[in-house]
Amino acid sequence: CDIDGCLLAGETVLGGARDLVARFGARLIAVSNNSTDTPHTLSARLARLGLPIPADRIVLAGATAVDQIAAQAPGARLALYGSGILMDYARAQGLRLVDREADIALLTRDMDFTYARLERLVGLLQAGARLVVANIDATHPAADGGLVPETGALLGAVTTCLPALTYQVIGKPEAPLFDIALRKAGARPDRAILIGD
Repeated sequence: CDIDGCLLAGETVLGGARDLVARFGARLIAVSNNSTDTPHTLSARLARLGLPIPADRIVLAGATAVDQIAAQAPGARLALYGSGILMDYARAQGLRLVDREADIALLTRDMDFTYARLERLVGLLQAGARLVVANIDATHPAADGGLVPETGALLGAVTTCLPALTYQVIGKPEAPLFDIALRKAGARPDRAILIGD
């Protein structure tokens, strides 16, 4: 099950969400393009809201992107555009966070994204850093029915500057998050249901 727009809207638990989590228990894997949290920090927040989903049943775009970078390029010089939580997670995975001379740039939902950060990121990419994007969603639903800008909106700024840029996407709708969720559930694709907004 997706989280934003399905279980939550901001900090508001949506109707039926608690019943869904209770009914499906360990068979429910939360899969989200969230790129500000780790499974542990999100699990703690969900528990406070009455949605007890353990960290080992949460698959997130940002944390998965960090995991894949750490597995494919151990000790890489990473320019991470995102939350402090994700930065701490990347350091714990052995990645070296840098502002210059990066091997890889990871773009996530960076709520402190500025013109200066955009300029620095574009410069790193022009200098040869490889871009990984945690998800390409432009927005997600807000609690008041509005929209919350997401990583794809930031990607739009980057690709406006570098229209021929190629990059790797980790988040939905790409397959990696779904593959991880299926493994965690011990399920085959033809025996699984995805709930999304």
